[in-house]
Amino acid sequence: MNAIIQHIEKEGMPVFWQFVSACLVLNTFIMPFLFSNQDLVYSLLVIASPPFIIGLYVGFNKHKEKSIPRLVLVGGVAIVGIGASLHNLIYFKFPISTHFALMFEEVGMILIAIFAYIHMLMFEKKFNIKGLAIDFSLLVISGLFVFLLVSPNALHTLFYIFDFDQQILVFNLFIGSTILCMSFIHYLLTKSIGLTDGIRTLLTILLVIHFSLEMLLSFEKGNNPLLMNTLSRSTLYLAGALAIAFVFLEKMSLDYPAIAPTRLGNLFMWVSSIFAIIAIPLGLVIRSALDAPPLDLFIVGMTSILISSIVIWRIIILIKNSNQQKKRLNSLMQTSSLTGLPNYQGYLEQLTFSELENILVIHINIEDFKSINDLYGRDAGDEVLKSLGQRLKQLPKSLLAAHIQSDQFLVAFHCKKIDVKALIETIQEDLGIWDTLQGKWIAVPLTIGASHSEVLNPEKLAKQAEIALKKARKEHSSFALYSEEKTRYQIPRHELRQILQQSVDDDYLPVHFQPIYDLKDGTLKSLELLIRVDSKEHGLLLPGQFLEQAKSYALLTSLTQICIKMIAKHSHELGDITINVNLPPYMLKSAKLLKNFIQLFEDEKLDPKRFCIEITEDEEISAHELIPAIKTLREQGFSIAMDDFGTGYSSLDRLSVLEVDTVKIDRSILLTAETGNTTILEWAISLTKRLGVSVVVEGVETLEQLSLIKLLGADSVQGFLYSKPVPAFQIKDIALNSNDIKVT
Repeated sequence: MNAIIQHIEKEGMPVFWQFVSACLVLNTFIMPFLFSNQDLVYSLLVIASPPFIIGLYVGFNKHKEKSIPRLVLVGGVAIVGIGASLHNLIYFKFPISTHFALMFEEVGMILIAIFAYIHMLMFEKKFNIKGLAIDFSLLVISGLFVFLLVSPNALHTLFYIFDFDQQILVFNLFIGSTILCMSFIHYLLTKSIGLTDGIRTLLTILLVIHFSLEMLLSFEKGNNPLLMNTLSRSTLYLAGALAIAFVFLEKMSLDYPAIAPTRLGNLFMWVSSIFAIIAIPLGLVIRSALDAPPLDLFIVGMTSILISSIVIWRIIILIKNSNQQKKRLNSLMQTSSLTGLPNYQGYLEQLTFSELENILVIHINIEDFKSINDLYGRDAGDEVLKSLGQRLKQLPKSLLAAHIQSDQFLVAFHCKKIDVKALIETIQEDLGIWDTLQGKWIAVPLTIGASHSEVLNPEKLAKQAEIALKKARKEHSSFALYSEEKTRYQIPRHELRQILQQSVDDDYLPVHFQPIYDLKDGTLKSLELLIRVDSKEHGLLLPGQFLEQAKSYALLTSLTQICIKMIAKHSHELGDITINVNLPPYMLKSAKLLKNFIQLFEDEKLDPKRFCIEITEDEEISAHELIPAIKTLREQGFSIAMDDFGTGYSSLDRLSVLEVDTVKIDRSILLTAETGNTTILEWAISLTKRLGVSVVVEGVETLEQLSLIKLLGADSVQGFLYSKPVPAFQIKDIALNSNDIKVT
């Protein structure tokens, strides 16, 4: 009680109206004891009516929120109160029709129902539960039709036996019960009841009790009609007292947790839709079982059309909202939340479909950015990033500026190769090494790597610019331009082909393994097989240096098969641990290649249940084309993982179409989170877990990244923080539990 009083005082309900409300409450408890003296009862009711109506007006007028929903609510309660006042005056022989008074109450109840519906619409907008109000309407209408179907005499009784007053009372009871259902759904979604929630629900219950008692009186039921009439009037005015408090206190902020409404709102959608589909057949079956007379086919047909129309309407809205959500999520995935610039995914998306030629891409790094954060604070560092992002957008001939990591940017220009040097000099002059922060000049030294191409290939240009940046930093230079000279990152195509062919002829690959650890208890969950190629001249080659060429030379299938043979060769070192194997999508699409792949496990006496097949993305192969292959693999006992989630254009489609056990979130999403945009990573983990799929985050290298993914609910982790990929002979050195590894 003290908490309620403190809340009332905090929200600013005047003492006078607290007193009036208390008097109305006291009045309702006194009147039942005076039921034998109806003159006194109605006199008290007439006296209580004006304060009740005035209190509603003052409550609305004094409240901070003078919104339309609040006006609808106050108007509805006031009109119900006016109808009750007219009933009181009828007792004293005023020339007013009972029908007229009941119509006032009817209009008031309709307005209250409209407020409840508006409240539900506000609720669905606040928590992004699209279609909640439609789902509720669908459920109510379907339930009503089922009731009418299984109650053969309900319509006849309502229209031909009940008089006008009873019909209005039935309608009021229906509206009150519907509002109570809304309150119940509201509780299911929020799992909490605030003070105003409780008042609103109790107010509705009292109105339902009032109309129920009026209904019984109209049938002349009950041993003591005077007492029933007094109780009916008392409950109405108790509702009036609550209404005054509600109007003074109610807020429209809807401060509830967001997780439960979203999850249960989706469940409610399916329940209402399924019930709507089976409503009419169910009602007809029950009606037949009751031996009720057959219904007019016209009525059944019109009912079916109405419900079907609502279901179709719901499906259209669902599809529309799904498309809007995809666009919104794609926008989030492609934008840095700190600078508002495109991130790496946005850079690829915006440049890939342009038809420009002569493109220069520069990769900019802020040198020693950590010292800016240390000296001036993180907020100051963020301001430096925002300022640099805006200046990059304004550079001459710039097509696009992107913020790809915490202190790194990409900028694309339309520029001929002959003009590259002059443009770079202009860029360096415009950017300088100084920026203003809080009215002070601070040093912001920049290192630039650049790559130019006459043919647009955004991903290739970005990689080449990164190579040039590394070269510039290694040489302590402020700028470097990528060249096609032979580097560790590039091997001449004819030479690389000989190296790959030699590996196939030798039937040997120096495969490596990287552990994946469970984040809950730290146990070693599995090992991912990582392909490597050995070269006498160039050393150990990484996948980025040969996979694309291996596919174009039709050697990737043979290399994949050799990897499986290497697992069998090292089966003693591997023991019973699960092994993750990457399988190119084109091998899944080909029934012959897939059959040979599965047969290889049988030939090498390897149990498929010990293997998880990681599926990478291929822009030329759609997710739907992979469904038969995945079904076949699962039937054989393989588990399935979706690799590099978030890097391609169709990650969402693949996740919605393919039946997978695990999703591996790409390192680029984790790096994006480091720029301050954790929304994408949080969404990726949350979405995947809602689908009941295990989540692995790749590329974890720091304790900060580990803490973040634990906080967001990831299941497993893979990355250099715990172990770099190791050759097969070092598998015994891999820790069986991540808790045994000292990480810094």
